[in-house]
Amino acid sequence: MRRGVLILFFACLCLTSSGKGSMQRFTFGTEWSYCASFLSGYRYYFIAPEGYREELHKDMAGYNTDGEVFIHGGYNFNIHWNLSLYLGYTGIGNYHHGIPVSLRATRYFGDNPINDRWFAYCDIGSGISIKDKPAELITAKAGGGYRISLSRVTKLDFLASLRFIYTHPDIIYYDAVIPSHDIGRNDGYIMSVSVGIGLTF
Repeated sequence: MRRGVLILFFACLCLTSSGKGSMQRFTFGTEWSYCASFLSGYRYYFIAPEGYREELHKDMAGYNTDGEVFIHGGYNFNIHWNLSLYLGYTGIGNYHHGIPVSLRATRYFGDNPINDRWFAYCDIGSGISIKDKPAELITAKAGGGYRISLSRVTKLDFLASLRFIYTHPDIIYYDAVIPSHDIGRNDGYIMSVSVGIGLTF
């Protein structure tokens, strides 16, 4: 009985791994991107070292560069749709660095996964910032790219996207870091465009 169940299980795996173009069901890989920010801002509300309440807010256009790297694993539901979990390390402008974890949905165009083809994607996730007292961050991304098929299972991706990150940066007031118990609000955001390259297996 157990042998029959095992045979049936492996038969199902073989069936799900087969299909047009011998599409792989499970995927994994790595991705690297260069990010150029063009808009950022913050909203701070805190108690200053002198004891009075201070409120600061600013939105600013400006150029800053970051890099990010990810590893990912996912599942191809069919020849057009993939859902993957991404874990990475990224810079967040002048604020700090972060470790984002996101879920990405990708739509591939064309009917043969063996051929080169275009794709579009969006992802959303959370994570933590890397500083003395880590804080939650929220990240979202939408973009697209072109996939070159190096073999049946190895793919080279060229990507471009618009990235948004919302975080809670440290407040530095006249060269002094405001302690967390004196902070009522420390919201920051940054918007960037990114270009990158990835390998998927």
